[in-house]
Parts: sequence; structure tokens; C-alpha cells
Amino acid sequence: MKKILLSLSVIFSGITASAQFEGFENWTQNQIQSLEDYETSASEGLITTSQSTDAHSGTYSVKLEVQQLIGGDTAFGYFISGNPDDMTPGQQVTLNDVDSVVGYYKADFVSGDSALFIVVTTLMGNPTGGNLYYITQSASNWTRFAFYVGAGAADSLMIGAANGDPVNEIFGVPGSWIMFDDIQLKSSSGVTQNILNSSFENWSPITWDNLNNWETSSQWYIGEPVLPVMKTTDAYSGNFAVELNTFIDSRGDTSWASLTNGHFGENQITGGVPFSGNPTAVEFYYQFAPSGLDTAYVNVEFKKTGFMSQWGGTSIINAASSYTLANFPLFGLNSPDSVLINIQGGRKPGTQFIVDHLSFVFPVGVSEIVDVEKIVAYPNPVKEVLNIRFNLKVDKNIKLRLVDITGKELTNIDFGNLSVGTYNQTFNVSNYSSGVYFIEFLIDGQKKVERFVVE
Repeated sequence: MKKILLSLSVIFSGITASAQFEGFENWTQNQIQSLEDYETSASEGLITTSQSTDAHSGTYSVKLEVQQLIGGDTAFGYFISGNPDDMTPGQQVTLNDVDSVVGYYKADFVSGDSALFIVVTTLMGNPTGGNLYYITQSASNWTRFAFYVGAGAADSLMIGAANGDPVNEIFGVPGSWIMFDDIQLKSSSGVTQNILNSSFENWSPITWDNLNNWETSSQWYIGEPVLPVMKTTDAYSGNFAVELNTFIDSRGDTSWASLTNGHFGENQITGGVPFSGNPTAVEFYYQFAPSGLDTAYVNVEFKKTGFMSQWGGTSIINAASSYTLANFPLFGLNSPDSVLINIQGGRKPGTQFIVDHLSFVFPVGVSEIVDVEKIVAYPNPVKEVLNIRFNLKVDKNIKLRLVDITGKELTNIDFGNLSVGTYNQTFNVSNYSSGVYFIEFLIDGQKKVERFVVE
């Protein structure tokens, strides 16, 4: 699914978390500074590798820090030139030999923590020197380090650093940090060579849009020309839909296009958001452009006290160049308390899957409510003011609720006992997020539900 660098035997991963379920209208533009000539945690959308103005020389140094993320995961900083997975070097060596690597660092380690430094030199593709080195001492001032490389000859170099000891699956302690500056290679005769961007002066901004309150696989592809999960203005309703793309990334791997309102765990998707109600189906609109024979998925899992109570899903296999309605039924729901949604794009490069207007379908129950002749909600979709008109055939106690798609109550009005007649009520919904909402009429214990959309 994801392939992150600096792992001789480990995956570097960073996780973000989501809070409340909503549609695909609200996106936040993020920007992060990325260190030129190196791969860093910025490619995962993390700020654990950052630009610091506390420099040994010049304007900047590079700072690696360990952070505790929402959800309890640990994220650490790193930079790497080269690919440890296949031992591909990242830059050229011009010295006749490489005796050592030298530079400067500052650090503040939480007790028991450390940082890793890695150097591997090669000659015509064969390793000639280097090792894994560990910095264990905090240093409040810029302090020189020197690690023995011992390469009698070299033409290429892989070099990098990280918090903790990720090679041995130790990801650092939150609160620890280390900074590096002015790193050079040194020959046995004392001649030096700067590594690429050796004083860490050169940085470039990376900008991307993130879907609010959803977790997406794009976090592992920040900096790619295309992201697995993006917003598109080709929407069925409102301004935006979500677009899932499958492509070959800059590392030569096939991207993974997925989003969830839960949490991407190590081996499974967990969590979800609070939900109440017993919908009878899930529906959405989609466009699908598969590369060959490919499949996309939309899955919904309802939970009660943390355990799955009902699962529903559908596979999309047929191409659709315009928006097409899809739905799948739900049976036997037993008042769930949360819902977990996962949308997955195809597995073949070139596949594109666009989804919009995902909603739950609730039973309207018109035949059960004979006391209300007609309910009209307009305009629908609505941007600012929603008008509700209903005709009452007999005197009844009437209550009205507006709820969002998760069942959360937004407005509750008790009209009391109303006489026969036609009634009008207006609601200002201009501060509602774009998406699907429901009007619940409670008539002496009976319920009628109507749906409306906020653009």
C-alpha cells in the first residue's frame, strides 16, 4: 500500500486522524517546506522534518523531531538521499576515498532516546564503506560529530538521518529533536566534499488540498504531481466531489487510492464517527474510468459498542462517463452508535473513480402517518434559508427536528398542539456544512422523514 523510505527493515509511517463525518465539500489547503535533494517526512504531509533558523552557518539547518499524533501513533523526522530498499545511492562521490563523514548537530533527547545516522558508499554498485551510527547525547550548542566510513574508493553515496532507531522499529520518544548542519565527506588526506545541500539552505514549498474530517491515502504521496485522493469541481451537487486516482508514483510503485472517516491502522481501518438511526440503504453518485478490468469499492460498516453490527458495500466494475446512481441495501440494523466508511479506487494505474453525494436512505413511512397530508421543503438544494410547509388534516401535537447524516440533532422545535391547517416554518442553514440533512416530523409518536441538501 505504501512504501516509505529509510527502512532496511521498517516502514516509516505517519497517521492523521478524523473527527466528524461530512461530505466532500470542505477542503483545507496545506503547505509544507520540503528539503531539496532529499526525501523527508514532508512527503507524508508531516512537519517532523522542518526548516530551522537556528543554524551553525548560513540561514537554515534541518530539524528532525518526534511527535505524538492524534490517535496515539508516533511520527518521527527523517531525511534520506538514496533508497535503502534496493540500496540505490542518491548522490555522487568525487573524493578518491571516504574516510569519514563530519558535521554539526544540536539535540534534546527525552531520556533513553537517540537518533540514527546512516551512510553507505558504493563503487560500481557494490558497497565499499559506511555503517549505521547513533547519536545518544543531547547538545544545547552546535557540536561536531565525525563517523568513520572507511571506504577505500567510492563513486556514489546513500546518506540520511532519523529520530530514534527505525531500523530496529524504535520510532523515538515524543518531544525529542535533533538538528543537523554543514555535513561533509572527508578523505584520508583531509580533502572534503560537501554532500548535496550540505548546509540545508535550499527548501521548496509543497501545497495540497486535504479533505476535512476524512483520512486519505494522499498523506503518503505528498509532493507527487497527482495525489491518490483529490478534490474535483466535476461535482454531482455542490462545488466539489472526491476523485480517486491510481498511478505509478515517483518510486515506481502503484499508488493506493483510499479514504475513510475512520483511521488507517497498520493492518486494518479502525474507528468511525458517532451515528444514530437505522437507514435502509446507502446511495451515492459516481463516475468510473477503469484501466482495463478494474474495480472500485464503497464499504460502510455500522458498529455498536465498538463491534460490527452490520456491513454493507458495493463493487463498481462498469465504466460510467457521467454521474450514475449506486445504492446498496442495509438489513437488520440494531440501533448502531457509530459508522465507518471506506472508499477505495482501483488497483491498476490509470484508473479514476469520482464519488459525490453519498448519503443514507431512511424509511419515509408515509403510509404510517395519515395525519400529515403533505410536507414540502424548498428550495432543495438550499444555500441559505430552508422553507418547510406542511398540511395538517387533524389536530395533533407536532415536533420537528433537523438532523445531519450521522443523526446528530441540529434543531428541535416543539409546536405543541396544532389545529387543522397549513403551516410554514423557515430555517437559516447558511452555516451548515454542505451535505445531506433530514427533517423529522414527530406526530404523536409517529415519524415522517424528508431529506434536503445544503449546497
